[in-house]
Amino acid sequence: MTASPRTHLHLVAPSGTGDLLSAPEPGISVRCHRQLRGPYTGAGALLRDHVVPELLRRAPGLVTPRVTEILALAPELAAHVPAPPSTLTEHAGGVERTRYYAASRTRRLAHGIAELLTDWATACRPSGVTVEFRDLDHADPTDLELIGILLRRCDPAILTVLAEGGTAADPHLGPALAAHTRPAADRQRPRTSWPAGTDLAQAFVDSDGTDPDPAVRRAYAELPAGERARRHTARAADLTARDEPTLLLGAVPYHAEHGADPATTGVETTYHAVVICMQLGFYEAALHLAQRARHLTRPDQPRYVTLTHKIGACLAYLDRGWEALGYFAEQQRIDVGAEVHLGAAYMLSMLYTRHLPKADQDHEVALAWANTAIALADHYPDPGERAFRGAFMRNGRALVELHRGNREGALTLVKEAARRMDAAYGPTEHQLHRSVLKYNRGLVLTALGERSDALAAFDEVIADDPEYADYYFERAGLRRSAGSHEGAFEDYQRAVELSPPFFEVHVNRADMLRDLGDDDAALRDLNYALELEPGHVDSLINRADILLARDEVERAAADVEHGLTVDPGNAHLLCARGSLRADAGDVDGAWASYTAALAQDPDLVAAWANRAVLAYSLGRTTEAVGDLDHAIALGDDATLRANRAVALQDLGEHGRALADLDLALANAASEPADPELLYRRGASRHALGDLAGAAADWRAHLSAYRAEGPSPYREEIRALAAHLIPGEVPGGPYSTVPA
Repeated sequence: MTASPRTHLHLVAPSGTGDLLSAPEPGISVRCHRQLRGPYTGAGALLRDHVVPELLRRAPGLVTPRVTEILALAPELAAHVPAPPSTLTEHAGGVERTRYYAASRTRRLAHGIAELLTDWATACRPSGVTVEFRDLDHADPTDLELIGILLRRCDPAILTVLAEGGTAADPHLGPALAAHTRPAADRQRPRTSWPAGTDLAQAFVDSDGTDPDPAVRRAYAELPAGERARRHTARAADLTARDEPTLLLGAVPYHAEHGADPATTGVETTYHAVVICMQLGFYEAALHLAQRARHLTRPDQPRYVTLTHKIGACLAYLDRGWEALGYFAEQQRIDVGAEVHLGAAYMLSMLYTRHLPKADQDHEVALAWANTAIALADHYPDPGERAFRGAFMRNGRALVELHRGNREGALTLVKEAARRMDAAYGPTEHQLHRSVLKYNRGLVLTALGERSDALAAFDEVIADDPEYADYYFERAGLRRSAGSHEGAFEDYQRAVELSPPFFEVHVNRADMLRDLGDDDAALRDLNYALELEPGHVDSLINRADILLARDEVERAAADVEHGLTVDPGNAHLLCARGSLRADAGDVDGAWASYTAALAQDPDLVAAWANRAVLAYSLGRTTEAVGDLDHAIALGDDATLRANRAVALQDLGEHGRALADLDLALANAASEPADPELLYRRGASRHALGDLAGAAADWRAHLSAYRAEGPSPYREEIRALAAHLIPGEVPGGPYSTVPA
């Protein structure tokens, strides 16, 4: 059976049953074995050897917007592409590197690469291209995450992905394999025919330990241990001499670990790779490398303790906080050094205030650890280091205080940290950490509602570090809250320009655009946000709301149902499902959905209001009033008052109805007054014996209709009050009676 050219394929071992598709020959095949080049081994090869060279020849303008992503994956291309945005974070090294990327950065990079590959295939391979990613069973999670995004986002008619290896159980790739591929029989690749006299053991070493050929592996295993180590050391030296940075994250550490000096050179080489991966935000790779290096050393050696800290930090950044706790506790058990306990105390503080699951966070415990870190930092022997470390730890405690609700205390700590840095260092020293302190001061001032001072802080940090996208994102939110929508829009746009696909920018900008009444632009942002993160529930809710307003019921329903697969108890989505079912005539389903929404969130005004409308339509007027009572208690509103007044009139409760109508007319946004409300209030006034008030309301009501045609209530008014407003009710029996 032949595969459709429009189908991504998962290559699996032939089953012998003949029910698998046949895989086409790929136009490009890359290996993803992490032992070759570490993170993005496969994607980096694709960029280096094919995508970027072809784009530079045929469509160089497509390269510039993606240089950040390109150089994160393939730094060897730095001499061939424009320089990326330059930030203090990227240029800080050693102890000056006090900010690390969020773990979500790899996802942003992957989305940028997916868009680059689509552009490349469209521009350079207009007939379509098939790319095979091999060795996924041995790939770093960065490659797996990227390929999963390619499977979801790339049109297989433009770029067809063949995924060799990987399983449905893999958290990075498995869902995409299940949803976006069909199984196909992997091609039978002929085993390498080695010429007579080939040094098969060296072939294994030269494959960087990845050749699966049993003969090659057997020859390698038969080498004397000393000879194996010598060959690994020589291979590491050869690869290092190539000056290709990604080799230092894969093959070079592998060979150093198996070389002549694993306990020293192996540990240090691998540790260097750990540091680089952490600086790039590749925490899964850093964790994997740190665990390998730690096995080569002993608890009584300094590097063992350092690696233990790195493992704990990686686990924390990867939201595996409970696992991280054990590593910091181990540090504290095996070493008495103040530096070790300082680092452990700081990370324990961050775990308890940020990195543990929200339900498990304990800000009081975090405060205790933050104070321990400050106490140790303030006794550091070197004055400069004492100032820097004391400032860093106070900045950490400021976050704890913010989480404890002590905003003033947080601001005091951030200011004290900045003062210490300014007193100890010149303007060009520790620029990154000082910019972080300014940024944090802006965040705390924002939390305190000090908009003017917060904006000044953000302006200052942007002047210091003008190409860091997150600063613009935060300032955009502050400008928006201050009513400067044009400035907010400029900041959102700048954040988009400076960063790989930045999901949160599009979500927040869409929200602002909706507030401004520009649903078309908001929908474009929401569409893109959901292209990046299809399961983001708030975006699904907001898009469904816009689509419902446009009567695009099927699309809205799809968003609602998809959102409920992600968050089955989401009250807003259950309420939206109720509205959709009510519109479709499914009364029981609508009632059940509204009721379920209220069970999840008894404070959801929309669910009370919508269920009230449904109850009224079913003749259950008393229940409708009860639901509207709840809704108005939670969020008084002219429309809710008007609806309750209608139901109260049906129940003959004209006193309450009149009170609601008075407030509804007083608070209604429309000018002039809604003629429907005027008629209703006139009816209640008439029922309560206020004939003059009724006449005034009905006169105003009828006047509103003169330009548009007869009032829909003219017969009711004629029957009740033509004598009160003679000459103003056309055809009324008293129309000729003088006033």
